Amino acid sequence: MKKLSWSVLGVSIFAMMPVIAGAAGTYYDGSSYRSSQAYGNNRGGYYSTYGAGRGYGQSQTTVSRNTTTRVTKKASATQKSGQVKSAKKGFHLGATLSHEFANWDFELKSAGSKLRYDGLAWNIVSADAAYYFDTSVPVQVNFGARYGKQSGETSMIDDDITRGGYGYEDHYDASNNYLGRTTGYAMSLGTSDGGTQWGFNAGIGLTDVFSVGRVKMTPSIGYRYFKHELTTKSNSGLTMDVFVGNSNLVNCINVNGEVQCDPYVGFVESNGDITATGRLNAQAEYIEIPAGSFVGVTLGDTYYYSQAGTSHKYETEWAGPYVALDMEYAINNNNFVNAGIELGLPMYDSKGDQPYRIDWAHPTSVEDKADLGKAYHLGMNAMWSTALSESVMLSLGMTYDYYKVDGADATTYLNPSWYQNLLDIAIANRDAAAAASDTDAQIYYQNIVNELNGYKSNGWKIETKDEIKSIYSAMGVRLGVSVKF
Repeated sequence: MKKLSWSVLGVSIFAMMPVIAGAAGTYYDGSSYRSSQAYGNNRGGYYSTYGAGRGYGQSQTTVSRNTTTRVTKKASATQKSGQVKSAKKGFHLGATLSHEFANWDFELKSAGSKLRYDGLAWNIVSADAAYYFDTSVPVQVNFGARYGKQSGETSMIDDDITRGGYGYEDHYDASNNYLGRTTGYAMSLGTSDGGTQWGFNAGIGLTDVFSVGRVKMTPSIGYRYFKHELTTKSNSGLTMDVFVGNSNLVNCINVNGEVQCDPYVGFVESNGDITATGRLNAQAEYIEIPAGSFVGVTLGDTYYYSQAGTSHKYETEWAGPYVALDMEYAINNNNFVNAGIELGLPMYDSKGDQPYRIDWAHPTSVEDKADLGKAYHLGMNAMWSTALSESVMLSLGMTYDYYKVDGADATTYLNPSWYQNLLDIAIANRDAAAAASDTDAQIYYQNIVNELNGYKSNGWKIETKDEIKSIYSAMGVRLGVSVKF
């Protein structure tokens, strides 16, 4: 029922927009819209001083008390369309309560990973202020701020399956014959709550500088900052290494078009070399072990895991300039509808921490950045407002925001002590292989040493260009009050 009622509200507000666009020839019977309160007796009502209603040259119809003859005042051509002198002046202050529904997801293109927060709910309080200068050029400056708390719980999905898996490793036997490739797949589901968001904006515009019919338009430019913080706890998942071998080691089968792959099983010699691989026979449910492979068995990264504490934490910022156009239509002296559209070019910065990853640094494990021009923001709103008194207004409406970046640069910060230990082990194995005149092993470990030394020389971090695609979208309903001084 809640979804239905808000849907009806949204349709009602947006259905009024065609009326706004074509209202230049519309005539109103003033008696039909007269408020039961006495606002309209003072110089044409609230909007004669706020910036709409009488005094703007819209077509008006009056009804004589002694006759039913209608007399129409025609607006001049220059007042119907073109530049308009605004009657708004002075200081205006507003406060708003909002409830928003949002989604946020981002994916790593080459890493084959995607993370998504579905069905986020926010309770938001915001404040805005504007000052209208009483000059020949109708200039206004405006400021706004908002703060929100996550309402209830939502699910987070960390998906390392549908984008192709999170990593791979090639295997060779003792004679350096290629055996196949192991690819890791994982998916986990956690609970997100306690998130926060906040932001601010500042701009300058030309108040009601243009009109089309009865619609007055205010273009503006400004700067907007928006940040959301999300935390995930109680995360549980499964990870599985899948081995796809050469023609002699096939562990994927096709069952009526469905591809089924068994987990990786490796048979290891005492020196750590993978000598062969096996597979689980799906029909007989036993592991096929190659002859002579009896020293050791490894299943790779195939296991279930549960993380009771914080598993993911992200702080994401969108900040940059925007251009906007606001439109206002006066229904009568005490009611009006306005709508706005905003296009921004924010810069993007998202920092993430995954405390259970012992191979990553903390509190910043990953960071994604995009400079001006790689991201954009589209914002829209539609509002209905009514006067409660000569200086107080009540408003009700809807908002929509869409933030997107495609091609942000990704940085992974490694745990120096963890990777230094791996480097020391690789160096020791390389030297042991050289002493034993095992050229293949020496080359294998030297490649690992070279890779780890590359991370070390880069400050124990991995950088990937144009890696991140991130989208945040939100739709909300809002109730507000504003006061003019």
